[in-house]
Amino acid sequence: METWFLILISLSISAIITLFFNHFTKKPSHNLPPGPPTIPIIGNFLLIIKTFSELESVLRNLRLRYGPVVTLKIGSKPAIFIADRSLAHQALIQNSSIFADRPPALPSDKIVSCNQHNISSAFYGPTWRILRRNLTSEILHPTRVKAYSHARKWVLGILVNRLKSHSKSGVVCVVDHVRYAMFSLLALMCFGDKLEEEQIKEIERVQRNLLLSFSRFQILNFWPSVGKILFRKRWEELYQITQDKENVLIPLIRARKKMQQEKFKTESEPEQTEIQSYVDTLLDLELPEEEKA
Repeated sequence: METWFLILISLSISAIITLFFNHFTKKPSHNLPPGPPTIPIIGNFLLIIKTFSELESVLRNLRLRYGPVVTLKIGSKPAIFIADRSLAHQALIQNSSIFADRPPALPSDKIVSCNQHNISSAFYGPTWRILRRNLTSEILHPTRVKAYSHARKWVLGILVNRLKSHSKSGVVCVVDHVRYAMFSLLALMCFGDKLEEEQIKEIERVQRNLLLSFSRFQILNFWPSVGKILFRKRWEELYQITQDKENVLIPLIRARKKMQQEKFKTESEPEQTEIQSYVDTLLDLELPEEEKA
């Protein structure tokens, strides 16, 4: 035990010295927008443990001091935040080809996004274009919206019936029934079939479990090499949560893929990880922002 303690102390001291040395001697390779000075270790650590809702208030205060474009050191790399609509339009629309690519994901984000096979984190390239094409053509296109009108009527009937049946017992938690109805609709859109109630609840459980506990895993991005020793149990928890999600969704994905192959006699379906990320994109829509944070 004493040997391991000495090893950890030695590694920590070496890492601290290296961070301070790099912070004060290394010159930035790019001209970055203004931002608050970052104290090595302490500054990064405080930003990582904050939730998204807390980060919003921090950025609001920084905008008053540094302007609409602010640079923050989160983790090992700088992050640039744009708090102005016109500037965001210039970056994302007018100069989209310059800012289209995404940086490598943080360690915990990489696990959750299936190694960045996700429409919101994938590198600009073939994978991202496939995911975007699937989402726009199969879900967001006006003709597809009309095609799902029968599904919306079916889900509305489910919601009304559940509210009526539970209103007889007194107090009704409306948000639970609305969430169940939304999961029923999104599951139908994803898998092309009406699932059983237990399957819907399982999908809801694994998605909510991952999204609502995600802020707890941000600490894993702070010194990942050392964190894998110090936070071993939390890493195991993250792996278990993602494995639980895969155990629920992948059988449904495979069933859908098999049905499509039998219907069209083709092998044109996207890869399994891409389909799962496409499913995650849709199922992520039902949670309110405060719960995601």
